[in-house]
Amino acid sequence: MIALHGGGAATLDAASRRARGHLETTCPGCGLVLPDHPGPEHAFVGASAACWERYGRLSRAMAFEHRSPSRLRRLIEDAYAVQHPGVRQRRSVQSVAIHLMGLCVLLERDGEHRRLAPVLGRTPPGRRLVLRWLEPPQPNGTLTIADALDGDIGDDLRSELVETWASNVWDAWAEHHATVRGWLGSTHA
Repeated sequence: MIALHGGGAATLDAASRRARGHLETTCPGCGLVLPDHPGPEHAFVGASAACWERYGRLSRAMAFEHRSPSRLRRLIEDAYAVQHPGVRQRRSVQSVAIHLMGLCVLLERDGEHRRLAPVLGRTPPGRRLVLRWLEPPQPNGTLTIADALDGDIGDDLRSELVETWASNVWDAWAEHHATVRGWLGSTHA
């Protein structure tokens, strides 16, 4: 059966897609609808296999481009992890917290010129960083990895798309910014 949507575009309904071998999955993290992909999924990052494959593709593309500064690689890692928080468990809590702190350092504190390891890798003696689950926003950003992986484009445009995507994801978590900034503040002696 063909269903027409507002713009007049024809789409196959779910039963017809299955019958014709056109399966799609919706990523539980970012909501991106992609063709079904039988590949691996991350142990605690809440992404579909198809979306996880896109993350790998963007990571590889950035690694092989001749101008791939560490800032962009970190923005990709941090934005993706935060946009795909998974379920409430210890590893997910830690992952989302660390990657939110990474986005904060990179986007608000000029992280390009500061090492992230001293900020994110250690806490001063006698002080303990207490992380907790932060309820993910709905929606968790309006852009996805698909927006940053947009076809065969040049380095400058890809960098701009990654920056825009990462900022969009960080902005979506605005209700938790004070908590994240507090975690970063507690890592200083």
